This record gives sequence, C-alpha cells and structure tokens, in this order.
Amino acid sequence: MRRICIGFAIVLAVAGASLSAAPSVLSYSTNPFYPPYDWGLGDDRFDGASIELLDLVLPPFTTSRPVRVPWKRALAMAADGEIDLLLSLRITAERSEYLEFTTHRAFPNPIAVFVRSNSSITVDDWAKLKPYLGGVSRGDTFGGGFDEYWRTRLNVETAPSMLENFEKLRLGRIDYFVSGYYMGQSYLALTGLSGTIVALRPFVSNQDIHFAFSKKTPWKRLLPAMSAALAELDSKGALEAILKKHLARFSEKDAPKLFE
Repeated sequence: MRRICIGFAIVLAVAGASLSAAPSVLSYSTNPFYPPYDWGLGDDRFDGASIELLDLVLPPFTTSRPVRVPWKRALAMAADGEIDLLLSLRITAERSEYLEFTTHRAFPNPIAVFVRSNSSITVDDWAKLKPYLGGVSRGDTFGGGFDEYWRTRLNVETAPSMLENFEKLRLGRIDYFVSGYYMGQSYLALTGLSGTIVALRPFVSNQDIHFAFSKKTPWKRLLPAMSAALAELDSKGALEAILKKHLARFSEKDAPKLFE
C-alpha cells in the first residue's frame, strides 16, 4: 500500500506546488549491499526496506529513477549533483558538506563488531580491540566517535564490501569486522554462518540513518515534507515494522540471492 497515513498527504501536496521548476524525474541511489535496508536487483534496481519507505514518503506526483553504482561512487555523484537523493545513510560532518538530511530518521541502525564464535574478543572497551586486526567496508561510517577511534588507534583493513570482509573473517584473515547489525544478521542467516560468526554486545554505536538530498538539486525542497512524513510513520511504529518485514524477507530461501 503506497499511502498508509493521511496526516502528511496535504504537506506532500503543498511541497509539490513548489517544485514546478524541478526536473521531472528524481534520481536516487543507495548501498546495493546493505540488506535489509537496501540490496541491488540486476544492474538497475533496488529492493529492501528503504525502497518501500521511499515509496511511502515521496509525493504522489513524483517519478523516481534508481541509479545503481558502487556506494562510494554514489556518494561522489551526490556531491556533484549527479544523483538527487541518497537513502538510509548516517549523518556525518563530511557528508553534511554536500548533503541535506531529513530531520527525522529513516531507520535505526546499530553497529556491531562481528567475530568468529570461538573468539575471545570483547568490546566493552574499544581499547581491547588494539591487539587485533579488524576490517571495515570501504565508505562505511559508524558514528558515536568510533570512526575517529579506529582510524587513529586501531589496526584496521578496508575491503570493497561486506562480502569480502565476512569471507576474510571466516578464513581468519582478520579478527573482527565492524558493520551494521541488521545487515550482518541478514548475511549470516542467508549464508548459514550464524553459528560460525556472531555479533558482540554492546554495540559500537546505535545511531539512526536518514534520507539525504544533494545540496545541488532543486528536489531538496521536499525535505520538510519528507521529514514530516517520516515522523508521522515513526509515531505509528511503521518504520520498525518495515525494517523487520524486510529482514525476514531477505533471510527467506526464496529471497534475492545477493551474495551468491
């Protein structure tokens, strides 16, 4: 169902009146390897919780077009104004230089340290990671001060995506991997590695992710309306329900085989 709430429909309609000079098609992108939030289908489509949520909060007159490229390139294209909207990403000072974020969250996104199940690593203190070799995916940020910490205090390798990092962790080439908790659970369930690799507690951070417009696009005028729509949906528990729905969907046997 495209619209589940009438309360923000008027706000979205009013926003539409201010976009008469905007391009006719809004381009968007997201991380093609970040289930249950987003995952790529073929060469030019996305699926996942973020895509359902986008359909709910865009004004009904809006035509959107997905742009599937590697996540780091999507960020660069948004900075240049070549992509109008990015879905479900964390707010950072660097990104805020070229993006304008919704004032209300899209989803929660706790960040976890994943280890082999026989590991003795603990994360109640980040300093306890210093003796070990860690992994992160290129372009990922984690918030809560952990980005600054791992870059200056920890021995961490970057890899192109979660796939390479989980494989390195499985093979013992790294000792831990830092990534989104829900994304990691999706991967482990789908690949049957839930008993081999586990997520540690406490989380590294538990900050929210947002939608964000390029500062160079006229579509950014939709920000107030979309923020209001997100707040309305969140107040009714819809954001959490959408996220759980797609976590279950992706983990099913007939889900898109993103990691094959």
